[in-house]
Amino acid sequence: MKKFLSLLIISLLLPHILLAQSATSEPNISLALQGVKDLKSWLDQITQELFDLDAVERAKNEHLDEKYRQARNEIVRVISSIDEATTNITQAVAKLAVYQTQMRNTFNELNDLRDSSSKAKAYLAEYLNLLYKMQRELYQDEGDTINEIRLLVNTDNVSKTLIGSEITTAMTLQLHDLIQQTDKAEDNDIALLSKLGQMKQQAQRTFTAYRDEIEKLQQKKQYLINFIALYKNKQVELSQRFDKVFASKKEVYLSIQSFLDEIVKRNYKSVEGISLKIAELSLLPDAKNADTIAPIARPVYPIENILRYFNDPKFEEENGFKHQAIQIQAAQRSPVYAARDGVVYHVFDNMDSISRVLLVHQNGYVTTYQYLNQIIVQPGEIVKRGQIIGYSGGEPWTKGAGFVSEGENLTFGVYRYGLPVDPLSVLDLSVITHWENVLPEEYRIKYLNDTIVRPIDVSSLEFSEGATVDERAQHFINSYAKGIYRDVNFWNSVVHATNIDRDMVICVAFAESTLGNYLSTSNNIGNVGNNDRGDRIAYTTPFEGARLIALTLNNQYLGKYHTINQLSRYGNTDGKIYASSPINWQTNVLKCLSKIKGYTIPEDFPFRTGPNPKVASVEEM
Repeated sequence: MKKFLSLLIISLLLPHILLAQSATSEPNISLALQGVKDLKSWLDQITQELFDLDAVERAKNEHLDEKYRQARNEIVRVISSIDEATTNITQAVAKLAVYQTQMRNTFNELNDLRDSSSKAKAYLAEYLNLLYKMQRELYQDEGDTINEIRLLVNTDNVSKTLIGSEITTAMTLQLHDLIQQTDKAEDNDIALLSKLGQMKQQAQRTFTAYRDEIEKLQQKKQYLINFIALYKNKQVELSQRFDKVFASKKEVYLSIQSFLDEIVKRNYKSVEGISLKIAELSLLPDAKNADTIAPIARPVYPIENILRYFNDPKFEEENGFKHQAIQIQAAQRSPVYAARDGVVYHVFDNMDSISRVLLVHQNGYVTTYQYLNQIIVQPGEIVKRGQIIGYSGGEPWTKGAGFVSEGENLTFGVYRYGLPVDPLSVLDLSVITHWENVLPEEYRIKYLNDTIVRPIDVSSLEFSEGATVDERAQHFINSYAKGIYRDVNFWNSVVHATNIDRDMVICVAFAESTLGNYLSTSNNIGNVGNNDRGDRIAYTTPFEGARLIALTLNNQYLGKYHTINQLSRYGNTDGKIYASSPINWQTNVLKCLSKIKGYTIPEDFPFRTGPNPKVASVEEM
């Protein structure tokens, strides 16, 4: 019957899984293919237009003007990039079509199996009811003795009634067979649900890749349209634009220097009332706990490769000024986090050249973030350590990168009192992934020092098996979870429509209850109230209990926190917290997250995946 309860829970959960699937706005396959076909046709038109431009220019100059050569090369590179991407999109759409068919067939198979299982359960209920009635009619109220008076009253033929014991035995055997059949049906049902969930994950990953490629193509297409229009209609402006774009790295450098001068002299021009906002920073947790954490947090996760280091000599040779930052390899659209509590001092959000954000912090620090594909903060806004400020970019011809970019990256700079600081000198290097390959020799001593002073020893930590985060999460919960908690799709549905990292919820559940041993009991959700009044809410299903973890992290007490250390007394000495343990709870959460993520998680790891949404109740889901 435990399996029956598990199946019932899954049945109740399935609408949430399907809701999460439909919420992704999965593309119509035929429309998507038509879109790719239209894009190919548009590329053919652009190519022909380029040939026409060539003919016009050659009529003026047989060998083509140098400025035109530069413009033409730019156009050809964009066309080639778009053409290559359309092939990737076509493959992604074909995969989605296969997944849709597979999921439809599996879903129909699941419904058929559930229908036969439901009929078996109905027969099972009838058998149990009949046995119960016979037992009540023939036996004493207590004990196993047959009540002879009831026996005589209930039958005209004593021998026929007594043989009912044989019938009962036969019925019991049939009942046993039926239970075994029902268990087998439930096993198949659960296996099909797991298969359906795996296909949904594959489809979701393919769809995400498809959506990202489409977004990049739209940006490249718009870039190309603007460029050709500018070239055809405004030759003088094109020349000026080329001079500007080719010098854009230096322009960014000079722009940052001018803002640093303003900040050092306190001659603030970018944001009205900035002095008061900077003063407000002293009240935030980051300033108060500066001695317990690294001065600067990582702006992107994980850091697995650094493309250019501070004062890179080759960069200076190529560009004519020093590289006062580090260039971190980061996949396009990776979340970018504020490295410290601060005020947004400057935002430059541009289609054709390098987008950037500049933050002012306490203690003379300023941080800069370049090559952002999307920026979600405004000048004058106060942000907290670990808060998402935008999404990385850097792919040439996409928003915020222009074509001078060397590829997908986040260029991250740190300054103090107007002077450049090597970011690796103020970051915690003990949690750099593959540090022996990433860090040059001069940083090894700092790595060792950071490792020694780390409050949590992670030197012997082993990551879970699996090539992807989903696979590692499934491997982890296979080791620790019970029942429905062992399905990674359950946890995907738990965080649906929230901004809480799924793996964070898994690890909080693990730290609180070891995943299923106690999580299904009432009021075992943490050390703060589940709602905005601070009440503890009892729950009746595993989904509600796990869902309350995510919702609790968005309530009025915790909804403004962004990093793990702010949730316990380890890093939050006097605020509202989730767990009262100064370090044990956090140790378990960090180790769990490290196992799933596949890299060492620091104390100030950000657990949000986006800006705070409207907090939904369990009933609304």
